[in-house]
Amino acid sequence: MTPDFRACAQSLELFRYPRTPHLEGSRLQEGDHGHDHVPYRELRGLRLVVEEKLDGANTGISFSPAGELLLQSRGHYLVGGGRERQFNFIKAWAQAHADWLLQRLEDRYVMYGETMSKKHSVFYDALPHHFFEFDVLDRRTGWFLSTAARRELLAGGPVLSVPVLYDGLAPARLADLKALLRPSLAKTARWRDAFEATVRREGLDLALAWKQCDKSDLSEGLYLKVEADGQTLGRYKWVRADFVQAILASEKHHSEQPYVPNQLAPGVDLYAPRPRVDWDTLRGDRETS
Repeated sequence: MTPDFRACAQSLELFRYPRTPHLEGSRLQEGDHGHDHVPYRELRGLRLVVEEKLDGANTGISFSPAGELLLQSRGHYLVGGGRERQFNFIKAWAQAHADWLLQRLEDRYVMYGETMSKKHSVFYDALPHHFFEFDVLDRRTGWFLSTAARRELLAGGPVLSVPVLYDGLAPARLADLKALLRPSLAKTARWRDAFEATVRREGLDLALAWKQCDKSDLSEGLYLKVEADGQTLGRYKWVRADFVQAILASEKHHSEQPYVPNQLAPGVDLYAPRPRVDWDTLRGDRETS
């Protein structure tokens, strides 16, 4: 990254992804204390889109008025350096697809997603990609697009979105919503063997690696969006209590842990113009296995 770009990035307004409140019963995480839970009754009668909550690095992709590719994570632009190793993939991928992304996003939209080339707390052994879009901000209006509007904007290209588990009116009870929590679509039944093989291949301490890994088959949690009239009007998360406990037991934030790469599902081509493997592929494989 050139010094000129660093200066340019520092002068550009950064649209940070908003903090997501926890839903009733969700286990608070580091940095969440002081934020109240939202009672589930407030969502009754509203249309919800429920996604599997993936465990990755929040990443934003957009373009400047001059057509420069801008990559961000949380509250800063990615401008290079050793601490950005986990973003090496998304830098290369976004550059490879820059023409298509610019055509769709222009300097109007910010596309947010999870970069998942590195394990955080959850190890995945069957990812259909290493980047998953989950929200799009319209800079002109300040609105976030609905799921349907995002699909229309990004159709026919290389972008794979996070998996949707449910789309409809909010389930009557919180227990009905929590029933959507299932084993992650991106983990096979043999993910533990794959994890140990990966740790050994990287030459890392296996006992320490297990201490820093969530041991459940279940996904991290659920991510909920309230949608209407082409917009996302609100978002909430529900996180497993034992997932948070695994983070606390690891003692170190994932950014300070050794680099353990997540694994891809068979047949994935990260740079294909359209994904060759998607969430429906993984669902089908699970149903026939």
